[in-house]
Formats: sequence, structure tokens, C-alpha cells
Amino acid sequence: MSIKNCQFIVPGLSSELALKTFEGFFEMNEIYGLYNKNKTPINHKNVRLNQINIESEKEIKEYILSIRDSLKNIVLVNFAACSIDGLSSRYSSNDWDTTFNINIKSNFLFSKYLSPIMIANKWGRIINISSVRSLNGAVGASAYSSSKSALIGLNRSIAKENARFGVTSNILNLGYFDSGLFRKFTPERKVKYLSEVPSKKLGSSNDIYNAIHFLISSDYTNGSVITIDGCME
Repeated sequence: MSIKNCQFIVPGLSSELALKTFEGFFEMNEIYGLYNKNKTPINHKNVRLNQINIESEKEIKEYILSIRDSLKNIVLVNFAACSIDGLSSRYSSNDWDTTFNINIKSNFLFSKYLSPIMIANKWGRIINISSVRSLNGAVGASAYSSSKSALIGLNRSIAKENARFGVTSNILNLGYFDSGLFRKFTPERKVKYLSEVPSKKLGSSNDIYNAIHFLISSDYTNGSVITIDGCME
């Protein structure tokens, strides 16, 4: 499949890292970008930006039905994410539910309603964006880490279910990147996190772009977790 013929559906496109990653796709692809609360203006003829509540199955289903007839070579890239810090002993059930609704349930719902279209077209790509915290956890990140760990099991199951139809599902497990989130950290926190990376460098959106390009072109890579973290300790 030529990457020029793909249509991207990107929940969370309004995040800085997602926008930087997809700049390389704007000129040659049709992009259906979705945002939940925070909208970043994108003025490009190939980008259709819509607001939906990605915690709502009804809204996700209705949105996909509204564009279904326009879809053919679908690449779903689940960039939407929620991270609410807090120690487990003090964490609220509402924050836990919100984190899981956005980080795992929305991934499930987009895959649920797009997979039948991909199967009918005999081709499709599901790319879930996760974090190295899914593997090693972090203080104050029990909900976030748990939700991203759950994504690994979901991804593997969907990959096995859809493989015979030409549909693959994979995860990009990300470390620290030069994005808005990292720049919000305190200087002390930045030093601590960079000390975990042997090269003492942050990741670039080009690393993610190249990984997405590879996963689109590969028919055999399926159910995989590809870690892009600079060999973090």
C-alpha cells in the first residue's frame, strides 16, 4: 500500500507531538483529526478537524458512521491520552475512570467501529500510542501506567482477530520527546528524566513519523510493541 493513498484518523491530533509528527503527512494524505477539549487551529486543505467526546461510545460511533462512505485505506493512529498524577492511596475513582476511558476504552471503541470497514476493504492499520510507563510504572502514575499496560493486551488481541483480513495492529511505546509536556516539567525533573537516557537526548517527532511509515508499509509486523525511548534505564 502506498502511503500516499492512506486516510488517517487521528484522535488527539491537537497535541503538539501529534501535530509535529503528522506535518509530514499533511501534503499527501487526507487527515481526519479529532480533539476532545483542546483545539489547535490547523489550516490545511487535507485536514478535517472535529471535536467529539472520546469518552462517549455514541459520539464515536456517530462520527465514524458520518465519514464511513469516504473511507478506504484507513490508518487509525490513537494519539489521545490522559495523565492525571496522584499517589494510589489518594487517587479518586473519577480520575481513574477518566484515565481509563481515554487511554484504553476510546482505543477499543475506535478499533471496534473502524475494524469492520478495514476488514471489508481487506486492508487497514491500527497504531496505538503508548508509553514506556506501561512497562516500568512510575511514582504517582498508577492509573496512567495501568491503562497503558492494558493497551498492550488489547492491541495483541485485536491483531490476532484481524490478521487474516489484512489488518494489523501495533503499539509505539514512547519515551521522552521534545514536546509541550516535557517543557512543562521543572528543571530538576527534566534533569532526572534525561539522566535515564544514555544519550542524554530527547526523542524527535521524526522518530515517530518514520515508525508510522514503517508500520503502514509492513504487512507482517503485527501485534508488536515498538519502543522508541533511546534505551531508557
